[in-house]
Amino acid sequence: MREFLDRTGPYLLSVLVHAAVGGLLVTGVQWSGATRAPVEIAESVQATVVDEDRVRKELQVIRDRETERRREEEERAEAARRQREHEESLLEDARRRREAEADEARREADRLRRERERLIEERARAEEARVAEERRRKEVEAARLAEEKRRVEAEAEARRAEAEARRAQERRRREAEVARLAEEKRRKEAEEAQREREREAARRQAEEERREEAERRRRQEERARQELMAREQQRLEQERKAIFAKALEEYIDSIQASVARAWRRPTGVPPGLRCSVNVVQADNGEVLRVQIAQGSGNVAFDRSVEQAVRAASPLPLPAQRAVFDREIVFLFNPRS
Repeated sequence: MREFLDRTGPYLLSVLVHAAVGGLLVTGVQWSGATRAPVEIAESVQATVVDEDRVRKELQVIRDRETERRREEEERAEAARRQREHEESLLEDARRRREAEADEARREADRLRRERERLIEERARAEEARVAEERRRKEVEAARLAEEKRRVEAEAEARRAEAEARRAQERRRREAEVARLAEEKRRKEAEEAQREREREAARRQAEEERREEAERRRRQEERARQELMAREQQRLEQERKAIFAKALEEYIDSIQASVARAWRRPTGVPPGLRCSVNVVQADNGEVLRVQIAQGSGNVAFDRSVEQAVRAASPLPLPAQRAVFDREIVFLFNPRS
């Protein structure tokens, strides 16, 4: 009610002022013989001018208030939209982190269950088989999508043909009806039918363009989503390989250091010798078998290395259990 009075008050005031001026004018005409009539009319006119200025000012104040209110509402709406987008972004980031952590946990469990004694050649064949299976799956999925696309297109074509047939039938009926009317009426109805066809064609063309634009945007968004997922998967795989390689290097270094501490240089063995050692160990690091994979050429040196490996048993375990392997090969290159 107050808002209604604020908006209509200036107009009511203006109407009342004009009514008062009219009444004074009528009174002035009736009292034309009085000496004060011209003075009263002049005062009323002046009061009317002043009130109209006041009305215009109040109207301007009302317009300014309305403009300020709309601006504040638009600012609040924009702030709410930004807040909503920010919250949706945070939720999406959290979901991706949870999925990445879950994937990492599953891969870790799979690695623990796999036997570490499989040969590199067997892993390569398994990987090739997996890639081939994935390729076949993608081909089957592509064939299914192509078949689905053909079916949808066929249904759309059938619907378009049926709609066109119905329109043609309706058009023939209207033309037959128009033929029974007078020449002028036929001309007008023919013109109206032509305009209707043009509007229908324009509407169908606009609708088809909107559908094509929506489909194009959907394909672009799908490609962008797939590319983003592929890049994220590649980044996670690279990080996993880097972490694994670093942990493996630290593990081998710790074994080399442990063997080096247990090694005693035989008498007469020259410096600078090195050899490659193949070690089979138990799950707790206990050495089960030692074999020189590539000797140094010095039998005493090679034998001392074997003894050092056995003396260092049990060998240190890795910080990350995933890099542990029961059969390892490392290069023994003492610096002293």
